Amino acid sequence: RHKFSQLLDKLGVDQPVWKELTSLDKAGKFAGEVGYPVLVRPSYVLSGAAMSIALSKDELKEYLKKASEVSKKYPVVISKFITEAKEIEIDAVAKQGELYCYAISEHVENAGVHSGDATMVLPPQRTYLETMRRIKIIAKEIAGSLKITGPFNIQFIAKDNDVKVIECNLRASRSFPFVSKVFKINFVDLATRIIMGKRVPDIDRSSFDLDYVGVKAPMFSFTRLKGSDPILGVEMASTG
Repeated sequence: RHKFSQLLDKLGVDQPVWKELTSLDKAGKFAGEVGYPVLVRPSYVLSGAAMSIALSKDELKEYLKKASEVSKKYPVVISKFITEAKEIEIDAVAKQGELYCYAISEHVENAGVHSGDATMVLPPQRTYLETMRRIKIIAKEIAGSLKITGPFNIQFIAKDNDVKVIECNLRASRSFPFVSKVFKINFVDLATRIIMGKRVPDIDRSSFDLDYVGVKAPMFSFTRLKGSDPILGVEMASTG
């Protein structure tokens, strides 16, 4: 995460303010500086404490008590949580750092709901064209800097024409089959061929001009799991 953050800084790409902290006092001080709410991710987890959003100093303190240890060996990562923002994803395939094909999808739910639980829409219906243009430019810059060959996924947060990178995963994401079906282009097959050094055909760009909209909706099993919390958050809850 440190190295990726440094890469984004080098590229001039914005990201939510974050810090890796090694003590409870430092964690509280940083959260106070950036302002609540904050997203908290411990390295060492016990008692069901996982990634969570703290809305106040008391919530942060209570949450960090659940994680058995916060130290140099087990640091906690705290990020500024941006409220009422849109989450957007790009699924792409690159060849030696060059973007070969891509798909930009928007989440129906605001950022803060795990991407696996979000309803995705492709092509986006409520995202500014300028936002999509900037997302493509950032994806190109990241792919070029990392010299990516194969599939990757980048998650973005957008609010008031401000675009920030949440994370980049160098793998095929769970939305690869979805974007492949919507565009009728097999992203997985193309990524595999590129990784293997096989020749890939040029893509007909008219394939991206759709006269329909694809929607990926999650499935949940709350009614079958006694005591489960149906309110969605940063931890994935969907089962299909």
